[in-house]
Amino acid sequence: MHCHFYLFIILTYVVSHQEAANILGISHVPSSSHFFLFQSLLRRLAEKGHNVDIATHFVSSENPEGYEQYDFSNKNITRLLCLKFNWSNKMWYSVNINFKKFLYIFRYNQLSLIGSLPLLINNISINVVKSLSDSDVIYFMTKVCGVEACSLTLQTPALQDLKKSKKKYDLVITEIFGSDCMLGFGHFFDVPTISLVTSTLLPWAAERIGNPDNPSYIPSHFFSSAGNLYERLENTIKLLLSKFLYAYFSSEESNEIAKEFFGSNMPSLEKLAKNTSLIITNNYFSIKQIIPAVPNLIEIGGMHIREPKILSKYFENLLSTDTKGIIYLTMGSMVLSESFDNDKLQEMFDAFVELPYKVLWKADREKLPKSLKIPENIHFEKWMPQIEILCHPNVKLFVTHGGLLSGQESVYCGVPRLGIPIFSDQFNNIRAAEKMGVAIKVAYHEISKEKILKAARKLLDDPVYKENSERASRLFKDRPMSPLDTAVYWVEYVIRHRGASHLRNVGADLSWYRYYLGDVIVVLCISFLTLLMVVVFLKFVILF
Repeated sequence: MHCHFYLFIILTYVVSHQEAANILGISHVPSSSHFFLFQSLLRRLAEKGHNVDIATHFVSSENPEGYEQYDFSNKNITRLLCLKFNWSNKMWYSVNINFKKFLYIFRYNQLSLIGSLPLLINNISINVVKSLSDSDVIYFMTKVCGVEACSLTLQTPALQDLKKSKKKYDLVITEIFGSDCMLGFGHFFDVPTISLVTSTLLPWAAERIGNPDNPSYIPSHFFSSAGNLYERLENTIKLLLSKFLYAYFSSEESNEIAKEFFGSNMPSLEKLAKNTSLIITNNYFSIKQIIPAVPNLIEIGGMHIREPKILSKYFENLLSTDTKGIIYLTMGSMVLSESFDNDKLQEMFDAFVELPYKVLWKADREKLPKSLKIPENIHFEKWMPQIEILCHPNVKLFVTHGGLLSGQESVYCGVPRLGIPIFSDQFNNIRAAEKMGVAIKVAYHEISKEKILKAARKLLDDPVYKENSERASRLFKDRPMSPLDTAVYWVEYVIRHRGASHLRNVGADLSWYRYYLGDVIVVLCISFLTLLMVVVFLKFVILF
């Protein structure tokens, strides 16, 4: 009797959440760091009661901690609920908390893109990326992770079936990166579109919502500052060049692929991009130079960061040391530090052996050349729980490639950084950290025992770096809502207001010459020249 009564309460709870939205997320870039942000947002939306479908290359067979998977094929749900929940002790609290977790498994549905593209995770050699120019990076973004990723993922059974389905959605969430082809799903289902930028705002993203990107003072994605004349000139060239290369490498082919998939009556991707309801960008003003933001540009830097968990006994033992502390080293989820040139690795080893610290290095020791002399104070692990390690009180220094997510985690935990940027935005991320006084850069081609030692000792021995890191952490955390809750609020805002068109800046719809007052400047110039000619003419008449 009690069981059926509480089952009635649960069903009432379900009915009361009929306002739950159907949300489709498309994460077609085959990078785990990109998907990490998608996953954080969409899982929280599922927890909030929304029905989420996420197309991804990283299908997980595991639920988040605290969630359990059940097979209902041969079980009576009523009986399972009666057995699972504690109906007698703190009844409603138990139902309220546990049932939300229970519902999650129905509301988060993964659409597999596995096999369509090679995954960019712990499989890239330093030799592939160490000499890439900004133009090479844009080509990689727009061709490999843009047009090619678009074409191949649209051929997957998951997305082919999605196009054939009769399911109704209320919102589509895509990513702004190398191609806009997935915006077609917003048009196909006739729903608003939100775009997620997993980095700072990309050069080709601002104009679609009319956000200022004036290179006189706003650094572009591929440049870290805009101060003196030379910097402003370089910043302007890089901004214009990156926009041109995106259009040249991606736009035309992406439109062809999208129209072939969604139908020839689909508007151009450029027009669909102009209809973007909201852009969520993985940036935050306290760790990057402040940029002006229109109402539908939301900064959620650090959205992926969760509260550190209790470390396993194994890692807790690793972090226990009789030295002065721990130096944690990782080169991220893409580039293998094992692929570093042998002489660079040996120089780093020779530097670390002279420091009275234990070094935890994310790498596979078996893949390192046997000829290298590895000090006893260096310990290798193939994987480590990064946020838990960085926030551990014994960790004194973070040696990093300068990835944005890693940088945000180090700021969150208040740990100084020794940056060895390899490619893309990593250089700008480390430059920004240097300006904050929380990092020192050592370029890959400059790696030597002396330079690593000098940088590490300064970061470890000068208390200013730790003080600056702790101040940066306080500023980063001091927000009215957590980054994830902020993102969820604005996603639900767009759903509630059916696209929230009132957030849109009219500047997004202006032609370039109107936006930059080209027509006004022409009129003023003509007026000035006319006035000048009249004055000269009158002077000539008076004289003669």
